Amino acid sequence: MRYYESLYIVNPNFEQSRLDKAMKTVSEKISEYGFKVINHFEWGKKRLAYNINEHKYGSYVLLHFETESIENLERFERFMVLQKSILRNQTVLLDKKPEAQSEKDLTNEEISENLKNIVLSITLVLLIKIFDD
Repeated sequence: MRYYESLYIVNPNFEQSRLDKAMKTVSEKISEYGFKVINHFEWGKKRLAYNINEHKYGSYVLLHFETESIENLERFERFMVLQKSILRNQTVLLDKKPEAQSEKDLTNEEISENLKNIVLSITLVLLIKIFDD
């Protein structure tokens, strides 16, 4: 079994119902591709390291999922890129299965630390892409 973590940033101007709808769309697509959702929850609105599509803030959403096959992983990545409501996303392979938890299980300090690490990773990936082009 392979485990993945996907962090995506949704348009910060969305009201809660539209954010929930975007999350539901991602969950449905995950199931359609044969992946099993472990965790999927909103981290909240955070300031971006740099402006994306003229947005200074973004609504961060964390998704953990598992799969036995990586066949549809590229299709999932393409789906995420094509979603207009999603400003950025990154999916990484995990070494071990993440514990199932709810938003309330995480402390603010854990959320902040995880978020800093992921934002740093996304920034590095984007810088590498910029310099490769």
